[in-house]
Amino acid sequence: MSTLTIAAQLAKLRKERQAIEKKEKALLSKTNDQAVAQIKAIMKDSGLSVDDLLGALKVGKVQKIKKSAGVKASTGVKAGFKVPIKYRHPKNPALEWTGRGKTPAWVQDLKTSGQLEQALVA
Repeated sequence: MSTLTIAAQLAKLRKERQAIEKKEKALLSKTNDQAVAQIKAIMKDSGLSVDDLLGALKVGKVQKIKKSAGVKASTGVKAGFKVPIKYRHPKNPALEWTGRGKTPAWVQDLKTSGQLEQALVA
């Protein structure tokens, strides 16, 4: 059995997490260095300059998006599309919620009491 206190266990886990994050950064840096080397090789082979690349990427230029008259921005949800019910009150089945929009009070109550999972609709 481990005799470490909770605080000591947490400190150990934090130290391990920091070590893992350090390794992750090193691997990402190595991957990025390889990608940059490939980009440099491609630029050299094709005769492109940094200015050509920046021009192609349009760095520093703000592009304005024009709205067409009468066209609304898409929200990704089709108009009139009904979302299935996700939660139903265990004692009052008339109370339903899709999980979108403002959270009803009864859902908040179930959440704080830890009983929200009972309200999930299968």
